[in-house]
Amino acid sequence: MKMHYGLSRALRSMRINWRPALNTILVLTASLTVLGVILMVYLNVLHFSRQWLSKTEVSIFLQSSLSDERRTEILEQLRVNPLVRGVKLVTPEEGLKELAERLGANHALLSADTENVLPYSIDVELYYDYRDKVDALAKDFRKIPGVQDVVYTERMLEKVELFFQVVQALGVFFMGITLISFYLVVSHATRLSMHVRREEIEIMALVGATRGFIRSAFVLEGMMVSLCAGLLALVLVWLCQRLMIAGLTFNTVSALTVTDTVFFPPLHLGLGLVAALVLGGASAHRAVNRVLREMEP
Repeated sequence: MKMHYGLSRALRSMRINWRPALNTILVLTASLTVLGVILMVYLNVLHFSRQWLSKTEVSIFLQSSLSDERRTEILEQLRVNPLVRGVKLVTPEEGLKELAERLGANHALLSADTENVLPYSIDVELYYDYRDKVDALAKDFRKIPGVQDVVYTERMLEKVELFFQVVQALGVFFMGITLISFYLVVSHATRLSMHVRREEIEIMALVGATRGFIRSAFVLEGMMVSLCAGLLALVLVWLCQRLMIAGLTFNTVSALTVTDTVFFPPLHLGLGLVAALVLGGASAHRAVNRVLREMEP
């Protein structure tokens, strides 16, 4: 009985007072969309970083004065290392060809008249279970006579890590702002709706309606408004992801990451909508109790 009354009265209230309800939905949608976009960027940065670290590779650049015998000795010295899965010697010509492939449409920058100044290098593939030992391993590689420099994946991710931390901090900040705005917006909308229906509430109280019976309609209305805002924000965040993917295709390098972009898993989307429902209901519940106390003689 209480649920039937609350649901029908909430739907009727939203239909009659559609403009205030729409304004509330749009305000909640805006805050949820901002939070969703930040979390989506955070999720993709986390996904890309895990993918790049799934295969730990080290590039060892050799001194140009080394003989073929010395390069072979270094190769054999690396192969016997228990953390090394495989090694490959890369000649300057192969290195130049690989660089041209990575440049893609900009390979014309490497003209035929350009002198090949690339050194011999060795690509070392490590067992990914030993990623935490790469720093120490790189120091050992640098001590090998004839090695000029050592470059590995983790060093390339240092700048990405800074961006990752900034996005994480923004996500936490906007999550807090969203929680506060949710409470204030839903609470304010509930109080406004109750003042509009003040006479109806007083009559219901006179005929013996309990506080829970009166409260049910406003709590359900707050939950329905929050659900509508959550669904609309979900659509907008999905559209933002489509725009992000379209933007990545304009660059040759970034286009390679398009197939690796991810969206929120269905379970997380469901939990997010449930959280919006619970938060909207809790905010409306608290607001109703406060107004009912104010209306008591």
